[in-house]
Amino acid sequence: MAEVWRADMRGAAGFRRPVAIKMIKPEFKASDEYIAMFVEEARVGSELQHANIVQVNDFGQDEHQSYYLVMEWVDGLSLNAWVHGHTGAGLATPWELVAAIGIETLNGLDAAHTRRKDGHRAPIIHRDVSPENLLLGVSGAVKLSDFGLSRAKDRIARLTRPGTIKGKIAYISPEMTIGKEASPQSDVFAMGVTLWQALAGRRLFEGDYLEMFRKIMHGEITPLAPLRPDIPGALVQVVHHALEPVPANRFLSAREMAQSLAAVLRSVPRVTDGTLGLSVAETRARITGKPLPPVRGSMSTQMEISVVTDDPAGGSPKIRPRSR
Repeated sequence: MAEVWRADMRGAAGFRRPVAIKMIKPEFKASDEYIAMFVEEARVGSELQHANIVQVNDFGQDEHQSYYLVMEWVDGLSLNAWVHGHTGAGLATPWELVAAIGIETLNGLDAAHTRRKDGHRAPIIHRDVSPENLLLGVSGAVKLSDFGLSRAKDRIARLTRPGTIKGKIAYISPEMTIGKEASPQSDVFAMGVTLWQALAGRRLFEGDYLEMFRKIMHGEITPLAPLRPDIPGALVQVVHHALEPVPANRFLSAREMAQSLAAVLRSVPRVTDGTLGLSVAETRARITGKPLPPVRGSMSTQMEISVVTDDPAGGSPKIRPRSR
């Protein structure tokens, strides 16, 4: 329903910073439904302050009364482009980096699911977790974007008509195919689909819309292990646990899934030879055909990924660079 432009925010003394400007496409400007969704995205985005969520900086109307969102610019690739940058070159995605991306994304989801407002629980369900909406920066940042289809529990008016489903068909959960509302467990399912595809290098649910809908409804999940025999069985188990057809059989929360992925990474003595940011930069160079400049003495070439949990009681795991 919208298009995103890169722009420069300029200020005094030569201050300059890239930002992303999101605007409703002209053909949707007269739709009250789309405008309401856009305004809700601005409201939700402004209230979610987290390192793994794209931040909203401003919201307003231009001289033509068209709404716009000003958001942080992530210099890098979407997860979708990163995966295609590997498969297009005949390469498998590094499973350690896929797990790390999963942890960071789940931390952002957990912040949305556990949101509180005025002292009360006010969870936000994303409803559109997919490789296109996960942004990977050359800095190594992982950002969850596009809350345009999100469902905030503190909103009184409904933005979704009864009997309809919001979200990409290939990522909806089985319970949503039979009319159940989206929940944290449906976001967990979408995260499972996203990680399955990032590891397999192909779509999990293929076919036309009706065929995909049927496969999801009946929980037809292709085993991951035969497609990626090089990845640990524990990682396969985490992905398939997220893809359980019955919500109660999945991870109870995004945080629990993140902790399980962190346990997988802790099981290997050396997680990766380089940072996620370097991988993103190399993949972008491969896609664009523009070689990276030589890197000499850069810390980015001498890093490992360290999985740490700040909260001894079991808080959200975090990925941090660690010098060797």
